[in-house]
Amino acid sequence: MKRILLSLFSLLCLASSYAISLNGVAYNIDTISMFPAGPGSTYYELRFLRADNGKGRMDGFLLAVDTRNPYVHVEQVLGTGKIVGTERPSKMAERSTTENKIFFAGSNGDFFVTQGDVGLPTNTTIVNKEYAHTPAGVGATRRLGCIDADGRGATAYYHSVSMQLVLADTTLKIAHANYKRNENELVLYNIHNGTTTGTNAYGAEVQIQLLDGQEWNTSGTMKVKVTKVEDQVGSMSLDKDHAVLSGHGTMATELSKLNVGDEITLDFEIRLDDEIVNVAQSIGSENYVQILQEGKVAQSGYWNELHPRTGFGVSQTRDTVYMLVVDGRSAISAGCTTKVLAEILQHYGAYDAVNWDGGGSSCIYVRPFGQMNNGSDGNERACGNGMFAVANVPETDNTVVKIAPYQPIYSLPRYGVAAPQFLGYNKYGVLVETNVTGVQLSCAPEVGEILADGRFLASGEAGGKLVATWGDITTELDVRLLASAPIAIRLDSVLCDALHPYKVEVQGTVGNNIVEVLADALDWVSLDPSIAIVNENGEVTGVQNGRTQIVGTLGEFSDTIIVDVELPEANKITWDDFRAVDSWEVKGSPTSFKPSLLLPEDSNVPVNLMFTYGSGRNPFVQLSKDSLFYSLPEHIWIPMTTNAVFEKVIVMIRANNSNTTEQITFLNPKVGEENIFKIDVKERFGSDVAIFPLRFVSLKMVPTSETTKGECYVTLPGIIEVFYEQTTDVESITSYPASSIMKYMKNGNLYIQTMDNTYNVLGISVSK
Repeated sequence: MKRILLSLFSLLCLASSYAISLNGVAYNIDTISMFPAGPGSTYYELRFLRADNGKGRMDGFLLAVDTRNPYVHVEQVLGTGKIVGTERPSKMAERSTTENKIFFAGSNGDFFVTQGDVGLPTNTTIVNKEYAHTPAGVGATRRLGCIDADGRGATAYYHSVSMQLVLADTTLKIAHANYKRNENELVLYNIHNGTTTGTNAYGAEVQIQLLDGQEWNTSGTMKVKVTKVEDQVGSMSLDKDHAVLSGHGTMATELSKLNVGDEITLDFEIRLDDEIVNVAQSIGSENYVQILQEGKVAQSGYWNELHPRTGFGVSQTRDTVYMLVVDGRSAISAGCTTKVLAEILQHYGAYDAVNWDGGGSSCIYVRPFGQMNNGSDGNERACGNGMFAVANVPETDNTVVKIAPYQPIYSLPRYGVAAPQFLGYNKYGVLVETNVTGVQLSCAPEVGEILADGRFLASGEAGGKLVATWGDITTELDVRLLASAPIAIRLDSVLCDALHPYKVEVQGTVGNNIVEVLADALDWVSLDPSIAIVNENGEVTGVQNGRTQIVGTLGEFSDTIIVDVELPEANKITWDDFRAVDSWEVKGSPTSFKPSLLLPEDSNVPVNLMFTYGSGRNPFVQLSKDSLFYSLPEHIWIPMTTNAVFEKVIVMIRANNSNTTEQITFLNPKVGEENIFKIDVKERFGSDVAIFPLRFVSLKMVPTSETTKGECYVTLPGIIEVFYEQTTDVESITSYPASSIMKYMKNGNLYIQTMDNTYNVLGISVSK
């Protein structure tokens, strides 16, 4: 893409950006989007760009949750609902959502085992005040991010867990919660382990249930009663209403003394940095130093490598919880160290923070959009667990009572265009509509104007407020008018005809954002109007085959686009390169196919592909040709008749603006009858004019064992390009007053009329 400067441009001039120092380097922050993700929660998409040279970009995605909001709390979800297993964060949220609990935003969580028991968290894991996994020895080496029983955030540099079973005559140490029971151990199992304890038969197991009025806590005393006792059985079933105490060796001997109906006591305690806390949710970190503690960013001992990162932070009052992802391992976003992760969290209000699992696992999720960041795996990775903001709602309510812009601030060059997207929320603050339609924009004349299609045009002299109205609901956006910005025509060159006028696309660069600049604001001229003409709105129409240039000017800015015109001679034509047999590459597998392409001297006789079908694995016959299609077809038809039984026919075509070849598959073509394989160009390749010219790559046919062995043929009359469907002879006229040019259709033909001549774009030119 070309970049021609209207004047010198500096990111420091962006009113929507501001500076931050990250590891001693100045960065500008550009807020790409900012909107309520749900009750008490705000989502930010951020870009960080080095202020000194504009390089070293990082993309950040931040979720801030105010836990004081009565309609929100923060809750952990285990992948697949148990400690072993992985699941994408978006699927965790979708699976956990109910009518009254909507898991609307969150992030991935702890590091997890990647071989064997894949998904097992590496650190102390607590879900809804229940111990899910308490691996021995990690408390002093791995950091912890938590939500306490009051719903507030907390972190820990180190922590310790103590669990005891108190019997009438003795107190027994519970070694850990869930996972594997070892020799002479007493283990607590609950639903977070899965459907059973998974133990062997060499022990005793006791099913327990909370007494009335009791609830599970991670710090405190709980009274339970015995509801089942089994000895030398193992793998006792688990459900949400019961837990199981499982003992081996000496511990099994003690458990065997219990009877159904006995009441016993559990005494639990978790300390975060020596403070006893009743923790409701916990997710572990790595074994480096805590990245942000009591308002101070760690200056040494942190993870000093650039990677995608996920951070969890809490405010000083512990009422606000932050989840931050920084993308990395890509040419777009470099990633960051955990020190920089801490500095970003601190900048947005965190007082304490830890680093969660990063790399390809880093994910910020917002319902209903899905993953918001660009994961380094190329897609969303399944993880061991995640932390989510959850909307507590008494009912399902899809009535929009509030709207908010997806992007609240627009920084635009003069004549820049914006089409704001609006989100709709119900009375509880839940996002229920991602694209509210019918929103009316208005602004003061000095700010700009509203175009006929409803978009905003920055045609004023200054920035200001853009007011959005939907019924009796209103909201506002800020418009920042830039004194200067790079602008350019989007494409260097374009293929054009007379059937599809092309409006030249002009763009401005604002920080790392591309915005549309209204083409109507420029003065346009064609350097050769006999080849292509352009109207005052920047709309180009081909007149006759050839090449010219279109020049657009706005003040000191001027840029050029090359226009190649290719006019079809009829509404349907046979692709010119089709009958050039010498340029085809013909091959088949197995080699006994010996395919050949036969071209009769009479151009009206179809081309025949001949091959001998025998036997072999994965048979195919293929015609390949690296060649361009003519002009801008709306459809491509491939007629074919064959006596072979084909499983499928695969057509490979590549768009001009893509390095990837589109594979178009047609299944089970008819035998002995004409097949016409039809390709809708717009449906397959989109409506961007940059897809043209299309490039033919290959035609591959895959026979089945039902094909009769021996000589086979494929008859190909020719590949047909369809430029428009002929309809009734309705005359329609579009005026071009700036050039005194008209375009009209009559008697099934399309005409371009200029001051000098009338051109039949299907190949006939007549004097005026």
